[in-house]
Amino acid sequence: MKMFYFTDAMCSWCYGFSPVVKKLKEDHPEIDLQIISGGFSPGSKQVVTEEYKDFLEYHWTNVNSRSGQYFDHSMKFVSNTFRYDTESSSRALTVVQKIFPHKDFEFLNILQKSFYVEGKDITNGEILAALAEEIGIERTVFLENFNSDDMKRKTLEGFEFSRQLGVKGFPTLLTLENGTVKVISHGFQPYENLKPAVEDWLKNTMVSQMNAGESCTDGACEC
Repeated sequence: MKMFYFTDAMCSWCYGFSPVVKKLKEDHPEIDLQIISGGFSPGSKQVVTEEYKDFLEYHWTNVNSRSGQYFDHSMKFVSNTFRYDTESSSRALTVVQKIFPHKDFEFLNILQKSFYVEGKDITNGEILAALAEEIGIERTVFLENFNSDDMKRKTLEGFEFSRQLGVKGFPTLLTLENGTVKVISHGFQPYENLKPAVEDWLKNTMVSQMNAGESCTDGACEC
């Protein structure tokens, strides 16, 4: 059973939601959770001015209050060259999904910790390559893929897929069944709030699959 998780490493509410997704994966290994880097602000030229820093701190404080996730408010990633462009970190995740697809959620968590806790500039390719080494991807292999036109294209496809399904914000969990989009969760919520919606979806999906697989006439039942 497939579920799509639309997220972004540089979205603070997604960082707050990561423990919830971790719990979801632990409780329901039967769910094939597809992580999509949906594109929070790709190509942004936003400079972290004092005003924008206040904006970030306001949201980071709210995320911390609701999720318990720690933030380092010193924001060591801020520099004269830093722009709040989320394309690079999204592309890094796309590279990992190509090389080690089973490690994409682990890498997403590494990106988030590096940015929000350690203050690393995860828009920088060299820093992203160093983070990829933590999950066993050689620096040269990562950078070769990271700088390729193919990975740039696949990253843009993720952004477009997000738009096609009507994703308006991150984090979002949804399913796509027979062309119909069902939103399981939009925005941050604790696991105890998410759990009933997930279990209801699982129950309904199993019933639908059972019904779809059975066909009975007067003489026989077929599947």
